[in-house]
Amino acid sequence: MKRKKFLYWFSIVLGIFLIFSSGGNSSRADAASRADAASRADVASRADVASDAVDSAISAGLAEIAQKGPKIDAWDATCLVFGDRITDSQAQYAYESILKNNDFLSGGSQGLNGISDVSAVNGLVAIGKDPTNVNGKNLVANIVKDANNPASDYSIVNDLEALSTGSYGQASETARTSLTKKLIGMQDQKTGLWNGFDKVDYTARAILALSMNTNQPGVADALNTAVKAVINHFYQKNGGFADSSNTMYGAENAYNDVTMTNALASAGVNVYAPLKDKTDYIAPVQRVLDQHLVSAGNHAMLIQQATLALEQARFTRNGGKGSIFAFNQTDAAKYNVTVSHDAPATPVTPPTVTNNNVTVVNNPASSSSASSSSAATSTSSSSSVPISTPTVSGKPVKKASHRSIVYALTTVKLYRSSNFTKSNLTKTYKKRARINRPMFLVISQQTNKQGHAIYRVKDMNSGKTGYTLSGSKYFAHAYYSAKVTRIKVINPKGINEYGKVNLTSKKRHVKKNASLSVRKVVNYGLYNRMQLTNGRYITANKKLILATKIKKSSQNTRPSTPTATTTGTSTSTPPTNSGSTATTATTGTTTTTNNSPSATPTLPVALTNPVALTNPVALTNPVTPSNDAKTITTTISIHADGATIASGSIKVSSGASAFDALQAFAQQQGLALTYKGSGATTYVTGINGYNAGPAGTMTGWLYSVNGTVPGSSMGAYTLKDGDSISMTYNK
Repeated sequence: MKRKKFLYWFSIVLGIFLIFSSGGNSSRADAASRADAASRADVASRADVASDAVDSAISAGLAEIAQKGPKIDAWDATCLVFGDRITDSQAQYAYESILKNNDFLSGGSQGLNGISDVSAVNGLVAIGKDPTNVNGKNLVANIVKDANNPASDYSIVNDLEALSTGSYGQASETARTSLTKKLIGMQDQKTGLWNGFDKVDYTARAILALSMNTNQPGVADALNTAVKAVINHFYQKNGGFADSSNTMYGAENAYNDVTMTNALASAGVNVYAPLKDKTDYIAPVQRVLDQHLVSAGNHAMLIQQATLALEQARFTRNGGKGSIFAFNQTDAAKYNVTVSHDAPATPVTPPTVTNNNVTVVNNPASSSSASSSSAATSTSSSSSVPISTPTVSGKPVKKASHRSIVYALTTVKLYRSSNFTKSNLTKTYKKRARINRPMFLVISQQTNKQGHAIYRVKDMNSGKTGYTLSGSKYFAHAYYSAKVTRIKVINPKGINEYGKVNLTSKKRHVKKNASLSVRKVVNYGLYNRMQLTNGRYITANKKLILATKIKKSSQNTRPSTPTATTTGTSTSTPPTNSGSTATTATTGTTTTTNNSPSATPTLPVALTNPVALTNPVALTNPVTPSNDAKTITTTISIHADGATIASGSIKVSSGASAFDALQAFAQQQGLALTYKGSGATTYVTGINGYNAGPAGTMTGWLYSVNGTVPGSSMGAYTLKDGDSISMTYNK
């Protein structure tokens, strides 16, 4: 009996001990779990911080590059294109630099290790030039020649990268295959690295070149081995890269950090996060940011390469595959660069950079724009209206459109291909309140096989790309570009005021419903800003703010309805060679069907009410200048819904107004143009169905000349030879 009592109490004591013991272990496990979760959260937090900082650093790098002006070179142009910042003049500067500095194009021979060749090819393709025909010279053929007998190990890497920017014919593809095989064969089988006088740099360049050829045999395995080797041998706690086995060249340096960061991102590595699962390691991107490599005072080449590395890192993080330099690959095409090398390129001539291979386009808010493919292929029976008609190859050229950021106004559907079938549907975006509308980057515009006008877009939140129906019914610009003078904050979390246009140097937080006075809208690539009357900057995102007041004046610089009584409507069909003219009068409007660009258009009719007509208002005839009159040439680009409606050049009489040129251009291109007023009160009310909204709304047509909003309406602005007019529809 005593023995039973002992066992009974012993079991109770033992049970209590085990409970406390397990509780302690559970507590320690819970603590460890919390610590592990905190560690992961810390890593994630650092990655998120880097994401915001990367955008600012890229903007800073692009700003530094832009300040070089006429000294902009091939790498500069590549940075600007991937940053959506390049202008026509910058592209021209880069082109002239390539002609001057490339060893082969300038009349010399193959340069050291092919460095000038790889920079030239990247720059040429970026600005829309065909490297197989540059002033009659075939740069690609020269590179292929060297690739068949490489001058050095570095030449193998550079030649492979240059040839991998696009498809340049059978000889180039054969050379690519050969160079890829050679480069894989040079990989050290023991270490997984490439041996050069600077292992870090050479390994990074090899990874970058191979990431442009992932469809080649053995490349995937070589990249996997190389990435692991880099992490094990070169990766440092501070996020940089160094080779401890090389006392002369192995020390960490900024050039190797950006080159390796670029290479790893090209290979698909998330360089926003530490490469080792340890809390004391820093992400490679963070190391690049910590060194402030894009700041003023750094070497120009370092600023270039750091900017490209960050652009590549962002591209990969947003779902891109491979190197951004592989211009003809599907994912690299997210940057809206389409390459076809079957026909010679048209020489770059300011103010546009256009050929039948690539069209470099700019932000809709800028007046410096490239010709659209539709404008480039239009023809005219009048020799007085010069139209550039590029050589058309047997291979169809994809239509490049204006890149812009839009948001969905109603329910939209995203498809994985341009064939809109149920099986290809990937996501449906329901109609949302303004502050929650999904935003998209418009990559291109086209018509699918079902006859629908469609966009190729990228979801700005998830990075998902696909195709969707286009048009003002579905989308509107997500950023203001008009002359707003006052806004109301509608974001529930408020917004911030910043000291700099790139939205850095935070000054204060502004709560919801606050009203702010605006001095002007500042074009900042795809993301416009507003400068307040206190000199600070805020976002121009329509999801976060609401324009409550627009500058009142007679200028055609804001979408408000003027008080003029003259109203005109002009609708023109595309020109033909018949030279016939038919005019049909309707109540209150004049509709002109004009089959000859040299014919005098019917004058607009003024409206006082829907029935009674007043005398027509005489306008300058800008279409057919007399033989005695002096003529000038202007370029015009018209943009709506993130796409270019029309773009090209027109000759008008000296002294013509901007509106005269627009009216002549509309006739030339077969565009429906409606307007009110005359002279200083001229106001464009609609182009091709894109009509201005009621007074006080933001909907309407904005115009600029040479990138600047003039201080007068279109009807009062006198053009100068070479002026470039940009018309942008704002909704």
